[in-house]
Amino acid sequence: MAKTELKRQIGLFSAVMLIAGDMIGIGIFVTTGVIAETLPTPGGVLLVWVLGGLLALAGALTCAELSASLPYAGGDYIYIREAYGKLMGFLSGWSSFLVTFSGAIAFLAVGFTGFAAFFFPVLGSNEALLSIALPGFPINITAGTLFAIMVVGLISALHCFGVRQGTLMQNILTTMKIGALVGIIVLGAIFGEGNTAHFTPLFDWSMITNSSLFAAAFIPAIFAYSGWNAIIYIAGEVKDPERNLPRALLLANVIVIALYLAINVVYIYAVPVTEMKGALRVSEVATTALFGYQTSAWITGIITVSILGALNVVTMLGPRIYYAMARDGVFFKGLTRVHPTFGTPMNAIILQAVWACLLILTGTFGTLFTYVSVIITLFSALTIGSVIVLRWKQPNLKRPYMLWGYPIVPILFIAAHAWIVWGSLVQNPSDSLRGVIIVSLGIPAYLIWQRRLNKS
Repeated sequence: MAKTELKRQIGLFSAVMLIAGDMIGIGIFVTTGVIAETLPTPGGVLLVWVLGGLLALAGALTCAELSASLPYAGGDYIYIREAYGKLMGFLSGWSSFLVTFSGAIAFLAVGFTGFAAFFFPVLGSNEALLSIALPGFPINITAGTLFAIMVVGLISALHCFGVRQGTLMQNILTTMKIGALVGIIVLGAIFGEGNTAHFTPLFDWSMITNSSLFAAAFIPAIFAYSGWNAIIYIAGEVKDPERNLPRALLLANVIVIALYLAINVVYIYAVPVTEMKGALRVSEVATTALFGYQTSAWITGIITVSILGALNVVTMLGPRIYYAMARDGVFFKGLTRVHPTFGTPMNAIILQAVWACLLILTGTFGTLFTYVSVIITLFSALTIGSVIVLRWKQPNLKRPYMLWGYPIVPILFIAAHAWIVWGSLVQNPSDSLRGVIIVSLGIPAYLIWQRRLNKS
């Protein structure tokens, strides 16, 4: 009989590194320039990073209660299923497979290839090695395309061969990322040629009090903090989950918030906010100003490692959702199989890798992300809202950790995400409608699997 149970083998340190490694991607190196373009005051930029961090922390602490109460593989699929029913849970998992995780893998692999091209220019060549004319999806395979697919394949294979191998790689990559950020902060503060005058005037209150302007500046910070709940998807493999899950969520988020605030203080110390406006690689602009020489290779190397770390985490987490869905009988049955030697959901990892590679080949991952971004935000709000629903539906559920500030904390999180959803609907109603249609395609799929489950 095939093995279908995952083994708990992830300790507290590895759990913290998984979350921090997912959060510290490319965002901290590029988004301050976007924020500064909308809100060009030093106090305004720092306030956005503080509030973005508090929003991530609110979500993380809420997930701490949910994950400690329901410490199983699948994360928000489990919480939404328990709170709102099987169909809503399935649609959450469906969007995770179709776009959120597979699309993120494709996006990160292509991004990693783009930055690696700085060191290996052949990867940036637009010359097509092979062209395939499919209706609506013309495919041009370049050296970069093949490299991105190879990266997805190698990292997926690593996670097939054991959880310890994947977490060890993540511990190394995240330690390198944190070390690089700390290095910039310390060296910039001690030896950097910055100026504290860049912090005055600190605020322009006319901009801060403009709600639409502030909202536009806030969204990039949310992107940079994404990944704050990473460990919930692999909760079924965390040792002593009732203690380690809440601790990991709290520690990782506090570490990342502190790093993000400190690095932004250094950015502003190096360059006036008005000169950051629209700078795509603000980290390079700041470090070049601080140290007096071109830092392109250094910053590109850090970003490349950072993207690889985020790619490693996402590859590890997504299959646990499909595994949980399959165990409920609403996804391919073969995905429940856990390799008897390696202890990993190998079939789920392979399926995710295949779909991510198809998204890379067709170049559709960016379009799908655009369409489904509103739905992803909505599911995040539903996940956090499930703590309120479950307190009402399952009052006797064992809760080793109970959320401090309940129900204010989850309500504020939901309100912030509802605000973002509303703004997106107003700004891009057609894209939002397409996203609803894509996710709604999961309804007939759910009905088919549910019918098969009922028959069996």
